[in-house]
Amino acid sequence: MFGAILSWLTGGGIAAIGRELNRAYEARLRAQNDSERIEADKLITQLQARQAVLAAEQGSWMTRWIRPAFAAPFVIYDAKIVVWDKVLGWGTTDALSPEFWQLQMIVFGAYFLTRPFERRR
Repeated sequence: MFGAILSWLTGGGIAAIGRELNRAYEARLRAQNDSERIEADKLITQLQARQAVLAAEQGSWMTRWIRPAFAAPFVIYDAKIVVWDKVLGWGTTDALSPEFWQLQMIVFGAYFLTRPFERRR
């Protein structure tokens, strides 16, 4: 379960569907007969529908807040380290465990790498 969530965060969502759509369009171009073309068209239609659902979910305030809420603890942690510990020199903060460090990189990666793809329509 956790692996599936991490997989979705790192490359899932609209960006992953976009990659699948590109492969489906290529398959349609390479189709040798009507049957292969029809299969590619069906896959393209399904992927476009999934993409539309994900884009529509981003239109609701209830679904839009989840990603920022999940990222907020890491943003606060990093801001504390940079401003309080490093810039002002007023303290030290314990390092993140390897698991939380990896989770932080996944959250930031998902936020900054997939966000540009979600904005395109």
